[in-house]
Formats: sequence, structure tokens, C-alpha cells
Amino acid sequence: MTYRDKEEKLFTRWGQRARKLHESDMITKDGLLYRGEIWWDGIAQLHRSANEEQLWNDAGMRLMILTKELDEEDGWDIRGESGRVPSPRLTCRTAMRFFPNLELWAYGLMTIPERKVIPFGKADNPTRLQGFYENAPIVRINCKKQSDGNAASNAVLQRYMENYADLLKEQITMYGADVILCTGGQGIMVDFIRKHVWSDLEAVNAHCYYSPSANVVVVKQYHPCYSVYGRKDMYSDMIRDYQAFLKATPQFPTQR
Repeated sequence: MTYRDKEEKLFTRWGQRARKLHESDMITKDGLLYRGEIWWDGIAQLHRSANEEQLWNDAGMRLMILTKELDEEDGWDIRGESGRVPSPRLTCRTAMRFFPNLELWAYGLMTIPERKVIPFGKADNPTRLQGFYENAPIVRINCKKQSDGNAASNAVLQRYMENYADLLKEQITMYGADVILCTGGQGIMVDFIRKHVWSDLEAVNAHCYYSPSANVVVVKQYHPCYSVYGRKDMYSDMIRDYQAFLKATPQFPTQR
């Protein structure tokens, strides 16, 4: 069974759970990001599905990104998102803060050469970051899969994650990721993983948490749209702690 087949079966069960809880069963689909050609559907620039499963299976470093939700009234399938501005000009970059930060963080976490830090000044190249993110094998999961047009508070997010805990755990463990980047929620995502997924998850430093049994590192980061803390500092602090984790954990990542 392919990852996409597993995802679709999981979404069906998610909708069934939502109806039992008297919530919307309009589920935002997510998971293994599509890596085919980019096309314009009249509203957005989207990836077609292509060889993402093979890329994931062959990856030496598998990155999963946990995000909170879509703050739109209607959800969509984020597996096809490109992060580019809504324009038929397929070369356009996004001007939004959300995707440039995800691109930067993914690049830093996945490309540390010989366990050395790539400084912000070298990493922050918009063309390189966009090209890397659009082709890298990445899973992205929304912890809250129903959209209502409002940004959920941390209390609402936590309650939602508990109501769907078994399904969310199943999705998190489905892919065999090496790095799980938790964005936003002030630690709620990390706490969920420790409580429901790997009970041996322990803090290594301010950003990194490690599960010896799974050989997985969980990285805590701000929401990609967070604007109080500088973009350079968010990246540099995370990568510094990630480098410290790598030096202290020679058995990571798992060799395939």
C-alpha cells in the first residue's frame, strides 16, 4: 500500500471521528508533499503528484513538519502546495512569511554538511531555498485538520489533538521520519509526541528533543509567521542547537 493510500484511508476515519464529535468532516488533506511539475489551476500554483514516494523511500534524511492548521474557512489539499504567489506566472516566489521560513528551516535541518552549520547569510538565498523546498522529500501534517476561518488558540489546538490523538499518532508514525519540526503551539506539539508517541522523548537543549527508542529528533520552533523574533535569530538559534544535538548523538540518523 502506498503512503497516499494510507493517507486517504486515515482521512476517511478522521471524517468519521469528526461526525461522532459533531464537528465538520471537511478534512484538510496533508502528508507526503507532491513533487511533480507545478501548474496553474486558475487559483493557485500547485504541484502534481509524481515521484514523491520514491524520493521519500530513498532519502537519507526524512523531514516531517507539524503545523497548526489552515486559518481559512475552506480547507484544501496541502500536499500539492507550492508556496508560490497566486499567479499564472509560474516563476513567481511567495512574499508571505510562512513559506520562506519553512523553506529556510527545512534547508538548514536537511543539509548540514558533515555536521557543520550553514550560516544564515549563506543559507538565506531565496532562489536556492525555494528550489530546495519544492524538490526535497518532506511530509507536512496539520495537527488540526478542520478549518473554520479562525486561528485556533493553543487551548483549542490541544483539545483537538487529544480528541484525535490515536489518529494523529498513527499519521506521525506512518512515515518513519528522522526529524520532526514542530512549528508553533508553544510546546504543545512536543508534549503531545512525548505523551502519545514516544514516552522516552527527552530534552537535549532548548530546541531539540530525542527519542532513543525511535532514533528521532523533535525540533521545537516558532510558528512560521511569528514576527516578534527575527528571522535570522530563529534560524541561527535552532541550527546551533541542532548542531549540538548531532555532535552528541553519533548514532543519528538511522542508516538505511
